[in-house]
Amino acid sequence: MSVGKPMAVALMVAMAGCSADYVEDGQASVLLIVADVNGGAVLDSDVRLGADSTLICPDNVEVAVAVRHKNPNATAPSVPNAVVIERYDVRYFRSDTAGVEGIDVPYRVSGLITTAVDVANSGTVGFPIEVVRRQAKLEPPLSGIAGFDIVTVIAEITIFGRTVSGDTVAGTGRLQIDFADFGDTEDSCPTN
Repeated sequence: MSVGKPMAVALMVAMAGCSADYVEDGQASVLLIVADVNGGAVLDSDVRLGADSTLICPDNVEVAVAVRHKNPNATAPSVPNAVVIERYDVRYFRSDTAGVEGIDVPYRVSGLITTAVDVANSGTVGFPIEVVRRQAKLEPPLSGIAGFDIVTVIAEITIFGRTVSGDTVAGTGRLQIDFADFGDTEDSCPTN
């Protein structure tokens, strides 16, 4: 019995220090969550448009984010915890592990964006990002797509922001992109 009590106390002390990784990740008291990318749908990216296949267009998708308190008992909203989105990065990879940029997948890209997202208990805020740039379609591996070729990649999109009080936050979502020359005859880039 005398050994059992100290072990129980030691176990309780050890358990008291345990918390989920997301609670201890970063200094911010909120989480930036990428809740949705492109409505959850695969993006079909046409590498060339137009009757003569000379029109090169970027691809934009809608990204929906949410800001939530790490402490589920905290009340929302809280101005110091509101997040200003500052930038995003898109990194591409393939499920077959081929991932050399400029050979197997497009080069990663970064972009700037400014939008504010308040802390809330539900709902999201959406905004568009350019997930595939024109120049990516002019470089390998996308420039070599012809006929019935299809290149499928996963785009890992990381959104970076800062709380009003100055703490950095980030959230990540993923999107499947199927690149092909679909033979569309549009004469201008679609507006997303």
